[in-house]
Amino acid sequence: MVLVSFACTTKTKEMNTKEMNSGKEIKRNNIAIDYIQCGKGDTTLLFLHGWCINKEYWEAQVDHFCYRYNVVAIDLPGFGKSGRNRDSWTFDEYREDVKAVIDSLQLKNVILIGHSMSGDILLKVDSWYPKSIIGIVGVDNLKDTGDLFTPQQVEEIDNFFSALSTNYKSTVETYARAKLFHQSTDNTVINRVVNDFRNADSIIATKVLRSSLDAYQEEKQLMHQLNHKLYLINSDSPPTNVKGLNKHCKYSVEVLTINGTGHYPMIEKPGAFNDALERAIKKIQQ
Repeated sequence: MVLVSFACTTKTKEMNTKEMNSGKEIKRNNIAIDYIQCGKGDTTLLFLHGWCINKEYWEAQVDHFCYRYNVVAIDLPGFGKSGRNRDSWTFDEYREDVKAVIDSLQLKNVILIGHSMSGDILLKVDSWYPKSIIGIVGVDNLKDTGDLFTPQQVEEIDNFFSALSTNYKSTVETYARAKLFHQSTDNTVINRVVNDFRNADSIIATKVLRSSLDAYQEEKQLMHQLNHKLYLINSDSPPTNVKGLNKHCKYSVEVLTINGTGHYPMIEKPGAFNDALERAIKKIQQ
């Protein structure tokens, strides 16, 4: 994997590298949570990545937003440079990890931005710790409300996990290439994601994926408990069930659609994604 540098530069303005905290970590229950931080705005943008990837996927957002906001991107435990020394990989643990980051860094006016599986993490954080948050933004997730699995779905899920236990690398690569990309997605993006999937800790990745299914089935309940409006920046395939979500989201949902991308709009079309996130932030701050 080619590691991406989080150098905050623009065509018109340069940031003193001393202003960025890079390669830093905090600890919760003796597990390290690696993070980068830059900017000094009154509002904090806290970025959470998806399954088997890492904080480097937010490079274009860090670069774009750190001049106006306090920007923090973390590696969730089990991924990237964060620790792996625990046995429980539930989304309740991830909720507490995020709260620990907010408390340890004394983050204020936090807008929580979560990609893929982290959509369920932001639902949990906003339901449990609303005083820490002023807004929540899901990224290509929460396209429909979670529900109990049918017997056929349970069988399909069991078969998938059986394949993971037999040949993890081949299974995740086949899944990613078949399900997660648009026909126009650049091969460099595809290969980057596939490489990160294949090189993840297979035991932790499998446990987290199992936990994500549990969290998925809690979504309706969590949406009813939300303390803020839910903003979503989603790709258009498959479409987001706005009508269905509005039946459960306590303060409604608003979708900003990115056309013609797969599951990773923040790296597939970073310009369009940043524009959409700008609009969501302004609405949250109103």
